[in-house]
Amino acid sequence: MPVDKELIDEEILRVKNEIRTDKFDMSYGEIANFYEDRELIIRPEYQRLFRWTPTQKSRFIESILLGFPTPAIFVAEDQHGVWELIDGLQRISTVLEFMGVLKNEHDDPVTPSTLIRAGSKPTLRSLKDATYRNLSLRARLAIKRAVCRVEVIKIGSNQTIKYDVFERLNTGESELTPQEVRDCIFRAIDPDFAEWVDKLAQFGPFCDNLYLSEHDENPLFDRGLVLRYFTMKNTYREIEHDVEPFITDYVRAILEQERDFDVPEEQTLFEETFGLIADAMKDDSWRHIRNGRHTGPFSVHVFDTVSVGVAINVEWINQLSATALRSRIEEFKQAKDFLDNTGAGANIRSRLLCRMDFACEFFSR
Repeated sequence: MPVDKELIDEEILRVKNEIRTDKFDMSYGEIANFYEDRELIIRPEYQRLFRWTPTQKSRFIESILLGFPTPAIFVAEDQHGVWELIDGLQRISTVLEFMGVLKNEHDDPVTPSTLIRAGSKPTLRSLKDATYRNLSLRARLAIKRAVCRVEVIKIGSNQTIKYDVFERLNTGESELTPQEVRDCIFRAIDPDFAEWVDKLAQFGPFCDNLYLSEHDENPLFDRGLVLRYFTMKNTYREIEHDVEPFITDYVRAILEQERDFDVPEEQTLFEETFGLIADAMKDDSWRHIRNGRHTGPFSVHVFDTVSVGVAINVEWINQLSATALRSRIEEFKQAKDFLDNTGAGANIRSRLLCRMDFACEFFSR
């Protein structure tokens, strides 16, 4: 299919016209002053992701002292001219914490950090156990005078641009998981919705069988599954490529009132669905069956198909006893139409549709 070059150019121009930017070179001392004067805001939903290790923090301070260039940070300007930090949290928070001016989400001072050995081969070995206060004046000034590029999204830009920037800068090769990025964006757009998702993630029949200990390195894993369930249940046939970006787009459309979503009704069905499955399956809910027994870790493919299949057929499922539902789920997990569409290549759209369609039909009878 030929590409419409003129249409592409028109779309580029339209979106670019929605973005007004500026840039400055500022010292970390100036940035710290902006922060202390509340002219630079770090929102709690972003600050909660400040989780660099002591080694990472120490390496960054060492880099500043050595004069290495540091990446730009991105801020969004509000109607009063105040800047909101949208990317660069780890770096800025590390410097503010080391200097002793960082505050937590409750506006209480954070204990100033102490440097440790910066990796297995630190360049500045003598920095171990150093604090900002016990550095020489020369070293403290080196930190305060080190320059950072600040990219500013100006007032007048499209209101969603700052979230687009945060998402684009924190996906791909980022250390943040897709759900961490979503969590920041959605808390900023609609904190009440984000808190509602938190509440559902703590619902006993849902959370008790997730093997969360296996996902300690995947923060917000449970919240991500809540949003995944809603996305798959309501729109799985619309998914064309990767599921994770689609979840972000779907929930964002809900928050921007571009899609219908009845919160009380969805909560009732969520609790009913996961209550029924938990009663029937307990900690076997989301595992495959191999050689006649439940085994292995949590399976996202089992989660998607069983939860959605039960949810959309809940009136029929409610007529079954817990024992009968368990037998039904066990039969589904061993069905050829399910197994043939899992494993390698399972995320191809055709296979996703096959297993989801099969689940919706299987649990209707």
